[in-house]
Amino acid sequence: MDENITLAIIGIGMGFFGAAVWYAEMFTDSKAANLWRRMNGNGRISRNYAAIGAPAFACIFLLGGTLGIINYSQLPRIYTRTVAISILIFLSFFLIGLLPIKFPRWVYADWQYAKRHGLLDADGNIDQEAYENHADRKEFW
Repeated sequence: MDENITLAIIGIGMGFFGAAVWYAEMFTDSKAANLWRRMNGNGRISRNYAAIGAPAFACIFLLGGTLGIINYSQLPRIYTRTVAISILIFLSFFLIGLLPIKFPRWVYADWQYAKRHGLLDADGNIDQEAYENHADRKEFW
């Protein structure tokens, strides 16, 4: 029984770590965030997974750990069902993140980066010329 609570705590920790990595990649300019963005840009991870799948996966871990704590504490079944349904919803988001479809531009890390650095044109699209001058290279990450 003690190993179940240990796995639940590890799941919650992994969920928080995944959420922190996603947040840093999307909304900060730290060295670690730049590394993760470059890794995503080299085709190792799809843009859709980085934008949609990664936070959904982190939420699945958080909710899975929460489910373990609910089961360990023997709380009413309604909590278990609610968390299980939430896990299934985030699993569908995770699977949608694997599809090769185009999401709104504000979902992606490159648009968030351009927004933070004032590299958007009047229509809200990334101004490629301004980005190239800013990044000292000729491609998006």
